[in-house]
Amino acid sequence: MFSALPSRADIARRSRHVRLVPLAEVAHLSLHRRALGCAIVIRAARLAAISAMAGRPEQAHKAVARLRQLNPALRVSTLKDVVGPYRRAEDISRLEEGLRQAGLPE
Repeated sequence: MFSALPSRADIARRSRHVRLVPLAEVAHLSLHRRALGCAIVIRAARLAAISAMAGRPEQAHKAVARLRQLNPALRVSTLKDVVGPYRRAEDISRLEEGLRQAGLPE
């Protein structure tokens, strides 16, 4: 009357495009994706700050707009949470000043 549930091997054979991954690998990919996201935000912040300090306000405002798309909650005051404590204090203060010039909210 009731059929037995298919095994993992049966499911894998039937759906070759679906790969069953161990939970540890999923966690690793999640951490990797998060780290990659932070790196992209940091690069966008650097581009905005450098553009503003180099006297290119149009490029700086575009970079801030992109930065706000990537992380809408980012403010100059929360920048240290994104870049982490491993940066030098003078580098962070220079980045904050550039982002203020570029138009990132406090």
